[in-house]
Amino acid sequence: MSQMNLNNVARLLASRSDSMLDRLIRVMSTSAGRDKTLCTLQYLLIIVYTQLSRLQGLRYRRLLLSVSRKLGAVMLPGETVVATLSPPDDKLSHVIAGSKALSELISDFRCFTRVFVETLDLYTWGKSTWNSPPKDGLIKTAVWGQIWTITLYQWYENVAYLASKGVLRGECFNTKQQNKWWVWSSRYWMAYIALEAVRLARVWQLKPTVTSSDDSAATKAETQAAEALWKRQMTVNLAWAPVSYHYSLESGALSNDWLGVLGLIAGATGFRNLWKQAGEA
Repeated sequence: MSQMNLNNVARLLASRSDSMLDRLIRVMSTSAGRDKTLCTLQYLLIIVYTQLSRLQGLRYRRLLLSVSRKLGAVMLPGETVVATLSPPDDKLSHVIAGSKALSELISDFRCFTRVFVETLDLYTWGKSTWNSPPKDGLIKTAVWGQIWTITLYQWYENVAYLASKGVLRGECFNTKQQNKWWVWSSRYWMAYIALEAVRLARVWQLKPTVTSSDDSAATKAETQAAEALWKRQMTVNLAWAPVSYHYSLESGALSNDWLGVLGLIAGATGFRNLWKQAGEA
C-alpha cells in the first residue's frame, strides 16, 4: 500500500473516531445518557467476569485432574494423598477481579448520583403530572402510582446507601436494617414496573387506528415513532421485571448470567436510542 493510501486510511480512521467521540460526549452530557451508558457497561462487565470465572473453573478442574492422574501413576496400591491447591493467581484472575471491581464501582456511582439527581427528577415529574395530568383515567392512576412507588423506592435506597457508607449512623442503621431497606426498595421498584406494564398496555389499547385517508408522510412518521417508543419502553420494562424480583428477595432468584443479560438488554436498549438521537443532532 502506498504512503498516500496509508495517509488516507489514517485520516478516515481519525475522522470516524472523532465523530464517535462527539456522539458519545453528546450522550454523556445528560444525566439519562450517563446512566444508560454506565448501566450498559455495568451489566456487560457482569457477563464478562461471570463467563471468565466459568472458564477459570474449567481450567482449575483440568489442573486438578492432571495432578491426580500423575500422582496415581506413581503411588502404590492403598496409598492416598490429600492435597490442597490454591486458585491460580494469573492474568485471568486479575481480569476477573478487575472486571468485578469496576462493575461494583459503577453500581456505587449510579447509586450515589441517584441520591441527588433522582430526587430532583421525581419533583419535576410530579409537578408536571399535577399541572398536565393524563386524560385517560387508568393511565393517570398508573402514573401517580408510579410516582409514589418510585419515590418510596428512592427513599429506601437512599437510606440504605447512605447508611452503608457510614453517613447515617446508629443502632437503627446497622447492616441488618440496611439489607431490609435494600430489599424493600427493590419491592417498590417491582411495583413501579408492574404499574408501567399497566400503563403501556393501556397506551397500546388506546393507540389511534390509521386509516387509508391518513396516509400522509407526517402521520406515518408520527405513528412509527410512537410504536417505536412503545416497543422500546416495553422491552426495557420486561427486562427489568425479573431483575427487580431478584433484588426484592434476600436470597435472590437469578444467576449472574441472567442478571447480566437482562440488565444489558435494558441498558443497551436505552443507550442505543440515545446514541441514534446523538447522531441525528
